[in-house]
Amino acid sequence: MQGSSSISSSSVDAPTPRCHCGVKSPIRTAWKCDYPGKRFYGCSGYRTSRKCLFFQWYDPEPPARYSDIIRRLLETNKGIRSENTELKKTRQELLDELHSLQQSVHETRADLEAAIAASTAMEDNMLASVATTRRRGVLIMVLISVIILLGFFPNQIRLLSLFICIFFVFTTGKHN
Repeated sequence: MQGSSSISSSSVDAPTPRCHCGVKSPIRTAWKCDYPGKRFYGCSGYRTSRKCLFFQWYDPEPPARYSDIIRRLLETNKGIRSENTELKKTRQELLDELHSLQQSVHETRADLEAAIAASTAMEDNMLASVATTRRRGVLIMVLISVIILLGFFPNQIRLLSLFICIFFVFTTGKHN
């Protein structure tokens, strides 16, 4: 007999037959043959090193409809198992994609935070530069005004020297 079977325990009033090996034969159930669900006696050494081929039906011949129903149920079960395997595969692929996307979001967030920090530092440097430039511009205006005033008042050389010193202090960056 080809196919799969399983051992069942049941209380049977009839004596259990012995196989060709002389061992009591357990009741098995055929699942993958022309008689799905039908029980039989088979050697307990089935699928072992013993090559005993003892076989005897336990159940009477079932109606054809019974076998057809069990066969369709087995086919449906096989289809469901196959679909379940595909769903598990798809689920794993989706989980892998989710992990990849989460990693990408994490990396993008880190890049964005670094860009914001660099932008903030550049803005701070620009504001400091603007403030320094304004201060220097005011000093230049004052110096030009002093030079013009000295053109009208040439005796005020000391005042000009003081303004020039102040100008050089601010333009050399010591008071930025």
